[in-house]
Amino acid sequence: MNPNIAFPVRPYENGITHRDEVLEELGPPLKMTVLPEGYAFMYEGLDTQELQLGFSLPIPVINWFKFVVAQADYNHHVMVFWFDHEHRLRATAGNDTHFDLGDSFAVQPVITVQALFDTSAVEEEIVDFAEWPAFCLLPLPQTLNRHNSVNGGVAGIEQRGTGPSVGQRTLEMHK
Repeated sequence: MNPNIAFPVRPYENGITHRDEVLEELGPPLKMTVLPEGYAFMYEGLDTQELQLGFSLPIPVINWFKFVVAQADYNHHVMVFWFDHEHRLRATAGNDTHFDLGDSFAVQPVITVQALFDTSAVEEEIVDFAEWPAFCLLPLPQTLNRHNSVNGGVAGIEQRGTGPSVGQRTLEMHK
């Protein structure tokens, strides 16, 4: 995810826009894949919002605690650009999705400050460069199907957060 990308991005002209224009404006894509008719870039953006209201009461012993009401949501933005072999844009597709993470209530000691929602699954590090040789240590189904993995950029692309029992990942036999 490139946090500097403002979604929605400007409209691009199919057949006219060159790959270099997209790279110059949006930077390197999060993911890319090879297609028979060319290749595709995928960009993602994520806006997370958590609103908290906390208060404490001036009553002995109870004043050691803070009562918190919170609400959280996030917007997930995706753009896919398809280029032909001459690096000309052929098509674009985009999607903006709003997810309501819900409401929560907590009682905290006054000295504690923490987020009430665990958004680590959608905010984790995008590229782990120490991960690339680790396929040698993966379970056998994942190692044997590595050439079909969406992580390699040859067998397609997928959005983060897609479950392991959907699509291409079913070949890897995740539990």
